[in-house]
Amino acid sequence: MAAPAADAVLFQAPAGWMAAAAEKLRAAGIEIADCQLPIADCGPESEIGNRKSEIPSLPLKRLFFPETEVILEFNDGRSKDVALCVPEPPAGERVVLGCRPCDAAAIAALDQVFAWDYDDVRYRQHRERTTIVAFACTEPHGHCFCTSVGGSPHGEAGSDVLAFPTEDRLKAGLRTGGALLKSLTVKGARLIERLHDVVRPAPHGARPPEPPLVKPRFDPDKIKPWLDAHFEDPLWTEATLACLGCGACSYLCPTCHCFDIVDEAVWNRGERRRNWDCCSFSLFTLHASGHNPRPTQAARYRQRVMHKFKYFPERFGRLACVGCGRCVRTCGAGQSLLSVLAAIEARGNGDPQCVIRNP
Repeated sequence: MAAPAADAVLFQAPAGWMAAAAEKLRAAGIEIADCQLPIADCGPESEIGNRKSEIPSLPLKRLFFPETEVILEFNDGRSKDVALCVPEPPAGERVVLGCRPCDAAAIAALDQVFAWDYDDVRYRQHRERTTIVAFACTEPHGHCFCTSVGGSPHGEAGSDVLAFPTEDRLKAGLRTGGALLKSLTVKGARLIERLHDVVRPAPHGARPPEPPLVKPRFDPDKIKPWLDAHFEDPLWTEATLACLGCGACSYLCPTCHCFDIVDEAVWNRGERRRNWDCCSFSLFTLHASGHNPRPTQAARYRQRVMHKFKYFPERFGRLACVGCGRCVRTCGAGQSLLSVLAAIEARGNGDPQCVIRNP
């Protein structure tokens, strides 16, 4: 939803730039979003790249599509008439300092969902007031697989500004110091202009460092043909023998966007809320009649994989996975989406007996 800048321009930020930027933005009344990075104490010891390209536990989507959000308030007072009120989302500008490129790429995917057949005004308002500064990854986590789904440790999708550690700092093995900032959109250019006394144009010839190597774990082009032909397959049962159906993978996934709408009320007033939901839950598709079109965990897991690697690409032309690896890291049963996809690829390559090998 952010307009691209005419040309991407590089700027140089000195050591301690995050603290200075946060202070300046707050002084201008701009909200600094909580990305689980130590913005409040971001002195030289907590600069970009300080913690092995750590990915925050919670996805960035919660800032635009909150876990729970009041979309309507109602109050009947002392009369028979019901008064309705639609609360406005928070106003004012907001800056995200510290997400990773995979999280920003997920927001670009959600932009398509929430403006597809219906303009979700609340999502759009959250989105329009927010500028995203992503931090390029320098040392990916072992569960990251962004390059397998079309991403990169230095991916630009969804970001307004992309920050890189400076080349000399990387060569020296330092964990503190400055950064190169790449302005990608009109929003990004406006933010850089606000920080004119914190950052300055990069010297001639300055360029971002090369992205670190993230070895591809599977070929998505080989996943979809197998999914097209195997809606019914024993693999789905095999994949869910250990699944608890807890929903952690969906709640922490930066692109999952299922929700439920519920009314919570006392005798004379109440709220209508939009809450995150999860296709792994048995109640998600349970009809009032008692019928459930996805009665087993295998059917529900199949839906999750099909949605990300078949249905979403067919509708939006992109995968609904950015390779952040949160689902792998947080699964309490040790279930690995990577292992399932590797088995699918192997079966698609002619090995029908390939089994799922979770780490």
